[in-house]
Amino acid sequence: MSKRLHVRSDALYIVGAGAQTPLGRSVLSAAAAVRCGVSASAEHPFLLDHHGEPMVVARAPWLDASVALEDRIVSLAASAAREAIHPMADRFDALRRHLSVYIAVSAENLAGAAQRQRVLDRIAVETNFATEAGRSQGVECIVDGHAGGLLALELAARQLVRGEAELSLVGAADSWIGPDSLEALDYAGRLHSVNERWGFTPGEGAAFCLVTTGGVARRLALTPLAELLGVASAEEANVLGSETVCTGDGLTEAFLKVLDGQSRVSHSYCDLNGETYRAEEYGFAICQVGESFENPDRFTAPAECWGDAGAASGLLAATMPLAAWARGYAEGAVQLAWSSSATSPLRAAALLHQPMPSTH
Repeated sequence: MSKRLHVRSDALYIVGAGAQTPLGRSVLSAAAAVRCGVSASAEHPFLLDHHGEPMVVARAPWLDASVALEDRIVSLAASAAREAIHPMADRFDALRRHLSVYIAVSAENLAGAAQRQRVLDRIAVETNFATEAGRSQGVECIVDGHAGGLLALELAARQLVRGEAELSLVGAADSWIGPDSLEALDYAGRLHSVNERWGFTPGEGAAFCLVTTGGVARRLALTPLAELLGVASAEEANVLGSETVCTGDGLTEAFLKVLDGQSRVSHSYCDLNGETYRAEEYGFAICQVGESFENPDRFTAPAECWGDAGAASGLLAATMPLAAWARGYAEGAVQLAWSSSATSPLRAAALLHQPMPSTH
């Protein structure tokens, strides 16, 4: 680990990260594409919406459109996980027993518990943290929509603080690029098209983060990519489709739990995807916490470029500041990642700080 970074033993740090999106197969490439405003949106090769128009999706180009949904999610997740654990790849077998694993997936796209378990088992086998029986035993599965990945990060952070694990691998993976998923979005009026202006572009992706304490990072010579200042979740009573108006109470609560009142957020990354529900929710929330932001309008919504990544959205957002700091284009040292699950109450946020140079 670089001696030039100031690392506090009791603080939490992200020491590895991986991402798979339709615009890039690593954290740095995905973030670079978003920074340049590249779009992955294109017509689906063979699926039409109920108006007879080609569906517009953001698909990982290295996965053929005919690849089954489970196979897509496993492929995306395994590749992102391998990138995240790369800093300790040569010691992974020795450290595996000290590793806790949390993975968020989607109940919308993986509806059955048996199907989700099958996906987790396959991810575990491909990333070498499975049991000898080829099972993902001990892996905590989170099923809670777009913000599920940040909830997984919160649970991992609590476990690390309690000293119940030395390292935690936190992941999230999802894909809307399955005929059943796309058809359901189409008939619910949520699929963006010339006929549905306020829908979203279905995408797919995965993100993983390797998290540990400063003390363990120093002992294992792992270089921090970001300090995790706080991560928290809350619940929103008025979800998408409710008869009452969502005034952003849940998202406001999640923000307040992580904002410390001292360090103002210089930039945020979120899962706004074109649906008016999400934009209005953020508008209400920022009215309550705007003083904690240098500029509330200074945010990036990667879904505009790589499409809506479903359950992977929140954790993918958390990888974006890491790339910005690594490449030197970040707007400030304190950045926020946040996400709102659409049809479930979960809202979550993570406050990240750029690793600072040591003064010694």
